[in-house]
Amino acid sequence: MSDLHLGPQAPRTTAAFVRWVGGLAGRADALLVLGDLFETWIGDDLLEQPQRDQHHAVCACLGQLAAGGCFVGVQRGNRDFLLGSAFARRCGARLLDDPCLLELAGQRIVLSHGDALCIDDLPYMRWRAVCREPKWQQDFLAQPLAARQQQAAAARAQSRDSQAAMLAPGDADASEAARWLQRARADWMIHGHTHRPREHWQQAQLRQVLSDWDLEKPSDPRAQALWLRPRAGWVEVRREDLGAALAQPADAPAT
Repeated sequence: MSDLHLGPQAPRTTAAFVRWVGGLAGRADALLVLGDLFETWIGDDLLEQPQRDQHHAVCACLGQLAAGGCFVGVQRGNRDFLLGSAFARRCGARLLDDPCLLELAGQRIVLSHGDALCIDDLPYMRWRAVCREPKWQQDFLAQPLAARQQQAAAARAQSRDSQAAMLAPGDADASEAARWLQRARADWMIHGHTHRPREHWQQAQLRQVLSDWDLEKPSDPRAQALWLRPRAGWVEVRREDLGAALAQPADAPAT
């Protein structure tokens, strides 16, 4: 899964995710989140704050899942690229490179958040190059938490304005994705970021795009998990649409 955008701004989505993870024990050997687990992440010291919020609840449920023997892997996205080692320890998670290679039942699958594939979005690609620099991150994290929170809020507002002004949101570049697959000697890629879930086939190569999560509007819930089940020499794939079920209140009767 990817693009959950959890946090205080999405209380329904966050609570639903926590409930869903609580029911994963014994059902999954691994949970892989391909970026943007959180709407924003301005440093691991968020977890040191005395007030408990949605960030703490998410880390706690992932930690319980990992303690039960499930592998938890998390890639950094464009919203939470500052996830660090303290976050990983709290969740019992492994921070995954982007891209990384999953080998399952003889298949080689490239996993990525997907933002680095949007090469036509030149302003974003320039920003991405800057904010991934260790010196920039060191200087940003050295600021007080309140200052970082203000900067993050301003950046999100600017991003929303820029997206609203675009005729069409940027998409992953198919040729760039094909180059990634060639370098990895793979024919299958899974990524998120674009919020355009579908299967792209090109010259016997498959690129699967994950859904984002948004349960704040019960009338239009979005939440998916892509299940991979190894079989003898092949992998069974199933998209599970969780939106309608998870949009119900926790104490609602089952339908």
